[in-house]
Amino acid sequence: MEVKHSQTVNDGQFSLYENDDLIGYIKYEWAKNGNIKATGTFVDEKYRGQNLGEVLFDELLEFTEQNDVKIYPICPYIVKQFNEKPELSEFLDEEYLESLENEEE
Repeated sequence: MEVKHSQTVNDGQFSLYENDDLIGYIKYEWAKNGNIKATGTFVDEKYRGQNLGEVLFDELLEFTEQNDVKIYPICPYIVKQFNEKPELSEFLDEEYLESLENEEE
């Protein structure tokens, strides 16, 4: 399996391939504040249960580290990953963290 990253001025995607077949991806959009909004995750049904979503999530984290940006999770899968791993909160966009605080009030 191979992960490929593609990017435009407005968005990007980490795509997971088995041979030449696209079997999964994580999509993101660039936010106005320079961070990214993680908008969607997909893994082909035939490949689910193999932690491939986590492989893609790890690629996203590595990308944000290398580019000094934070993540505003919109995709339910990515929200779940952050909820299950509070130690990764350093990767979260401040606007997202503020929105969580506002929900609690």
